[in-house]
Amino acid sequence: MIPDGVALIAHDLKNALGWLENDLARLCEAPTRAMAHEAHAHCVGLQRRFVHFLTLYGAADGLPTHCEDESPLDLIDLLVAHPLLPTQSPHLSLARGDCATAPLFWYFDHRLVHMALEAALHNAARFARHRITLDAAVRDGQLVFGIDDDGPGLGCEDASPQSAQSTGLGTALCTAVAQAHRCGTRQGSVRLSPRPEGGTRFELWLP
Repeated sequence: MIPDGVALIAHDLKNALGWLENDLARLCEAPTRAMAHEAHAHCVGLQRRFVHFLTLYGAADGLPTHCEDESPLDLIDLLVAHPLLPTQSPHLSLARGDCATAPLFWYFDHRLVHMALEAALHNAARFARHRITLDAAVRDGQLVFGIDDDGPGLGCEDASPQSAQSTGLGTALCTAVAQAHRCGTRQGSVRLSPRPEGGTRFELWLP
């Protein structure tokens, strides 16, 4: 990673630590279950950011992959069953979308793809109003994981205080994971597009 990128991410992590410190201070003054839940969620989010940062920091020449035959549907079910969504969005529902053409197995790095989809889900949750769906399909000879949200769509701004200093770490991670997957001359990619019914669609393409 370039020095400027490291500095920006370090600043982002410092801000996240500040939010956690505020949570803990509030807990000391007047502890409630809701505050404890929020502090725990911020801890989980901070841990996730550190893992993403360390993953990218150690891969200046590209992420190494350890691909095996994996079940895309099992991965989707795992993400739906154990979502790590922002605490400011307790109203959101996360469900499996249309997976009628999903393959039973595909050759990919489970750990890296799980990390990328988790980051993309977290980003979708910042904008979604009520619902997020996660699906998988085969298109043009590639496995495509898709995430749909019902938010305001591409180009909108996230006004939440927690995102005021966002460095786009999650997006960088998704792109790095996609590009680390290769098959012959083909390389994975990330795509974002507006949904006709409103909201945004994220896609992770794996050859």
